[in-house]
Amino acid sequence: MRSLSSLPGRSPFGLAGLFSLMMVGPGLAMEFATIPVDSTCNASECRRAVIAEGEITREAPAKFAAFLRQELQRPGLHAIVFLNSPGGNVESALQLGSLIHDAGAAVVIGRPTLLDAQRPARRRAGFGQVGVVPGHCASACVYVLMGAKKRVVPEGARLGVHRMSARMWRADPAGGGIQGERIYAGSSEVNALRQYVSRVGGSQDLISLAESVPHDQIRILSSNEVRRFRLGAPSL
Repeated sequence: MRSLSSLPGRSPFGLAGLFSLMMVGPGLAMEFATIPVDSTCNASECRRAVIAEGEITREAPAKFAAFLRQELQRPGLHAIVFLNSPGGNVESALQLGSLIHDAGAAVVIGRPTLLDAQRPARRRAGFGQVGVVPGHCASACVYVLMGAKKRVVPEGARLGVHRMSARMWRADPAGGGIQGERIYAGSSEVNALRQYVSRVGGSQDLISLAESVPHDQIRILSSNEVRRFRLGAPSL
């Protein structure tokens, strides 16, 4: 996996960090780890892939870059990321997708597990001696997946999309405490997303579909739509 030297100091996407996409309520923040892909692994060299799981927070891109810099100190890190996420901050998702794209990495939607615990039909999605339990990737997570040079959506994995939105809080001018207001992405935010999708080779039609789905609903993509929107093949 190629090294990732830096993160942008300011948002290159024009999203101002405001918009979030979540399939479910907020969960645990995204964490990163590695998993060996061979039965033998020692301190000097260990072939391993990356695991990224949890909500995409504003801190996720910086955490990911720091994690990779540390892991790259040891030989054997492969450009494969196993991804599971309900969504999160859109700006951070685009930064994560850009980092993955620039590293030339593949993304697999699922959780890695030992092949001897898997049914044969699912071994094809694995790598080395690691197989895949199909996972989920919703909302902003789909834009992370788009950044991958190779996208893998195993049979049984679930991808979902809906409209970008954010919940903004302000003081009630009448003195009634704090009021919440739902805001939506405008043309500048959608255009910034389209520019990202164009750069990483994603489907513009998927953005149109996502922005047509109400923020409080989720549109689960069919296997035909996954193929049509170029979101992934069933195996590496």
